[in-house]
Amino acid sequence: MPSATVRRAMTAGALTAAFALSLSVAASATATAQDEDIVRMQFTGYTTNDTAPRFISAGKSWTTYLDLYTHPKKKFAGDASSRCTAIEAENSLWAAIGGDSFRLTTQCSRVLRLKDGTISLHDTITREGKKAITAKTAIVGGTGLYNDAEGEGYITLKGDEVHFDLHVDD
Repeated sequence: MPSATVRRAMTAGALTAAFALSLSVAASATATAQDEDIVRMQFTGYTTNDTAPRFISAGKSWTTYLDLYTHPKKKFAGDASSRCTAIEAENSLWAAIGGDSFRLTTQCSRVLRLKDGTISLHDTITREGKKAITAKTAIVGGTGLYNDAEGEGYITLKGDEVHFDLHVDD
C-alpha cells in the first residue's frame, strides 16, 4: 500500500489535472460562443416538386425540390432538395384522407444549392397534424465557399413553404 505522502501527491496531481481540464473546456466554450466566423443565413423555399406518397408508413422515402429565396428580401437565391424517410408514422391513413390527427417522424438530408456552393443539412423532425413546426437542423458540410461549413439552425415547415434560419460556422 502506498504511503500517505504518495497518496496525497497522487490526489493533488489528479485534482490539478481535473482543474486544468475544466479550465480548458470553459475556454473552449467561451471561444465558441464568441466565434466571429458564424454567419446567419435565412432562406424561404417554395415546393415545386414533391414525391411524398399519399399514404406514408415507416420506411417510405420521398424527395422534395424547392426554389430558394433570400429572407426577408425575397430575391432568388438558388434551389434546394431533400430526401426524407419516415421512421415513425401513426394514423397516416387518416392524414391521407384529409384528417389532422396524425404523427409523423422523418429523417431528412437536405442540400441548399446557392451561387457560391452548397450547404448540406441533416435533421429528424416529428410533426403532429398539419400545423407548422420548427425544429433544429445540423449543418454538416458543403462545397465551394461552404466547403468546411458546420453549425446548426432551424427549419420551419408550413404547408408547401420551408423556412431555413441557419448559423453557418466557416
